[in-house]
Amino acid sequence: MTFIKYQHVQHFGADETEGLTDGVCYIFPKMDGSNMCAYTEDGEIRCMSRNCILDGDHPFTRYVKGHPEIGRILKENPGIRLYGEWMTPHAVRSYTADTWEHWFVFEVCSENKHLEHMTQTGEILTCEGEYYIPYDIYSRLLDDYGVDYIPPLAVIDRPSGNDIQKMADEDNVWHITEGQGCGEGVVVKRYGYRNRYGETYWAKVINTQFRTMRLKQRHRRLSDGDTTLEEVIAENVMTLDLVNKEYAKIAETDGKVNQGKLLGIVWKCVIDEFIWDILKKYRNPVIDFGRLRDSCLDLVKEMRPELFGGVPLDGSE
Repeated sequence: MTFIKYQHVQHFGADETEGLTDGVCYIFPKMDGSNMCAYTEDGEIRCMSRNCILDGDHPFTRYVKGHPEIGRILKENPGIRLYGEWMTPHAVRSYTADTWEHWFVFEVCSENKHLEHMTQTGEILTCEGEYYIPYDIYSRLLDDYGVDYIPPLAVIDRPSGNDIQKMADEDNVWHITEGQGCGEGVVVKRYGYRNRYGETYWAKVINTQFRTMRLKQRHRRLSDGDTTLEEVIAENVMTLDLVNKEYAKIAETDGKVNQGKLLGIVWKCVIDEFIWDILKKYRNPVIDFGRLRDSCLDLVKEMRPELFGGVPLDGSE
C-alpha cells in the first residue's frame, strides 16, 4: 500500500457534507493533536503524518515500534490503515497527564473490501464492503489487539446543529482534566454516507469557547501592539460590509454559500481592490502574503462564524 492522505474533515454545514445528519450519526471528540497513520507496505510497517512519510527517528515511529500490538493488527489484517491522533501539546493543554505522548485511533480504513477477522471469541468481523469501517466493527477489532481508540460521545439519529454544538460546548470532556472545560470540538460521522458527488466526508463543530479564545488572543495582540504588519493591514481592509456583500452575491448565484468559495472570493477582493492602496499607505512595504491571507481569512471566519465550525448565530438549521 502507498501513502494515502486522510480526508479533510469539513466544517459543519459545508456543501460537501450536505445530508450527513439525515440518519444515525456518531459524534466523536475532536482531539487537539497531530494526525498520524500506521499501515503496511511490502510487509513492512510504515508511519506517516498528514502530509509525509516519517523516518525511523520520529517520536511517533518510535511509539509504533514500542507497541507491538499495532504491528500485529496491521500484519494480520493486510489492507487496513489506522489513522489516529498523536497527542503532543498544541492549543488545548487541559488533557489529563496520561494523554500526552499517546496515540488514539479515530479511523480504520480498509482497501480490502472483503476483509474478515476472527476475534479471540470466535466472532467474524467484516468491513461491510466500506472503505471507512464502521465504529461498531473496528472498535471490536482494536479491542482484540489492545489498540487504544477514541470512543463516541453519543450515537444520535438525525441530530440537529444545536444538538451537536451542545456536545462540543458541554459534553466533550473525554481525557480532559476535571474542571478544565471541554475539548476542541467534535467530529460527526455517518457510516455509509455519500454526498451528492458520491464522496464521503465527515464534519467538525468547534467548541464555542475554543473559537472565542483564539479570537480574544488575536484582539489582545492587536490592543497591545504586539502584531505583524500583515495583521494590521487585515484589520484595516477587512470590513463586515465587504464580507456580507460577497456572501450575498454567492447566495444569490448558488443558493447556498460554500465556505471555501467565500474565503477565496474575499481574498481575491483584497488583492484586486486594496493592494494598490496598501502599497501607497505603507510606502511599499515587504509583505508576507501567506500571513496576510491567513489574517484576512481569520477575520472572515469571525464575521461569518456559522460557516466555520458552528451553527448559525440565530440558531436555525
